[in-house]
Amino acid sequence: MKKIFASVLLSAAAAFVWAEKISVAVNPGESYSKRAPQIAVWVEDSDGTYVDTLFVTKKASGNKWIGSPKNGRPESLPDWYKSKGQNPAEKISKDEVDATTSATPKKGFVISKDLELEKGKTYVFKCQANQSFDYNDYYTKKNSGVDGQPAVLYTGEIIPDGTEKEIKLMLNNKSEFITTSDKIIESIYVVVK
Repeated sequence: MKKIFASVLLSAAAAFVWAEKISVAVNPGESYSKRAPQIAVWVEDSDGTYVDTLFVTKKASGNKWIGSPKNGRPESLPDWYKSKGQNPAEKISKDEVDATTSATPKKGFVISKDLELEKGKTYVFKCQANQSFDYNDYYTKKNSGVDGQPAVLYTGEIIPDGTEKEIKLMLNNKSEFITTSDKIIESIYVVVK
């Protein structure tokens, strides 16, 4: 009886949660190669609860900033740090570093990862990008520290249902004062299979 009950529970759970192949394509914009940008790609549920990091640049993940203050550089990827509950002054675990981080790719890149997602649940995919010393007339060295223009955030939602879905993440924080940080990335596409 116990074996039958356990088998039924496992079958029921498998109907709602399964590993999806997630692929994310990040295509560079005209400002991408100006300086190596910091980039994070992650997933939250519709309530804003952190699910997983798909990719983050090594400097941001490990507090490897040159001349950084003791608290790291939280302004580099503020939404990712907040969502993950990551202290910007601390390195992330070695297991996670191996799975999700690398130096900033020189060109566009595609990342893939298997991730357990619940069928019918809304997931929000996010990508944040930032470049140091990205100054303009509004965000000057005097008033904006090392970063200059703020990190930009792209988002998009997917509800897994067992079929392949593709979305383009859209820029969230466009402002008249942002002149080049919104051109670090040209486009970001997410495919869930």
